[in-house]
Amino acid sequence: MSLHPRTHSRLAMLLGLFLLVLAPAAAAAADGPVVVTVTAEDESAALEQGLEQALVRLAGLRSEPVLELVEALLDARDDAGWIAALERRQQVEDESYRLEFDRFRLRSALRDAGVPSVLGERPGLLVWAVHERGGQRDLLGDAVDGPGILSALGDLAAARDMPLLFPLGDLQDRRAAQPSDIVGGVTEPLVEAARRYDADGVVLLHVRETTSGAEARAIAVHDGREYRSSASGENPGTAAHDAVARGLDQVAERLARVAAEPEWLRLGFAGVQGYGAFERLRAELTRLQAVEAARLDSLAGDSVVLQVRTGLEQDDLIDLLRGSGFARAEAPEDAAGADAWLDRR
Repeated sequence: MSLHPRTHSRLAMLLGLFLLVLAPAAAAAADGPVVVTVTAEDESAALEQGLEQALVRLAGLRSEPVLELVEALLDARDDAGWIAALERRQQVEDESYRLEFDRFRLRSALRDAGVPSVLGERPGLLVWAVHERGGQRDLLGDAVDGPGILSALGDLAAARDMPLLFPLGDLQDRRAAQPSDIVGGVTEPLVEAARRYDADGVVLLHVRETTSGAEARAIAVHDGREYRSSASGENPGTAAHDAVARGLDQVAERLARVAAEPEWLRLGFAGVQGYGAFERLRAELTRLQAVEAARLDSLAGDSVVLQVRTGLEQDDLIDLLRGSGFARAEAPEDAAGADAWLDRR
């Protein structure tokens, strides 16, 4: 992925957007702070690790531009602001730190630095996983986790804010998902079997224990494309985590876009009945990286018009919202004016 040029003056401006650990206004923000917990030797290392984790979560992937931004923000830090940020950190226990980052400021930093991010709904991928040890292969699921493999992937999903789904591992799954297909990378029957879970794609994961630890190979399938990755580790959970993380980065890289300076659009949504439904819709929209804010313009009958602040052009935003189940619609009769109307498909 190519890097985006940045000048030193822009870095100084980014710092003002970036700093940092929870400010009072952040607690009142609709989408809340980004909270990370890290293990580090000291406060400085904790902030560096925490900043990287927070930016990776918001961007949806660990990429060169994200890491460049972390380094740039650390290099350009202001001593007074940095010290104030340190004072607001919370040490949970020895070498463990809980940090709360202002989500709005980090989003602004990513946008202003031209860092590609996953701006829309993040795909839910179903993980078909096989754990192999001593020649025995087990299909993992709710009934069988293996030695911490699914637990490690659950941590990864939370850290990336990328939903990973796990099969039940029941009789129906065992009939449809053969370990030999997962190990052999035969994707078609496993994609078909994943329809039961309404997944957007699948991850085929083969974790094999070795004399020195474990090896993991993953194939992520999304939108008709396959992405292959592998990793080794001291235990099956670590190897699985790293292999799937690299696959998710490949999926996210294709989905990532750079947002422009945000502007307001008036979007109408049909089939929204009542204020409670409006609040749920607004919360859904503001979870997207592409939407900085959404506020009520008008509410009548079963339709609502929102003022949406976004860094995408209207057509690009509507295209992105297809991933959340929306499609263009005709304006309802006697509805308020809007730049475009949408409805659930």
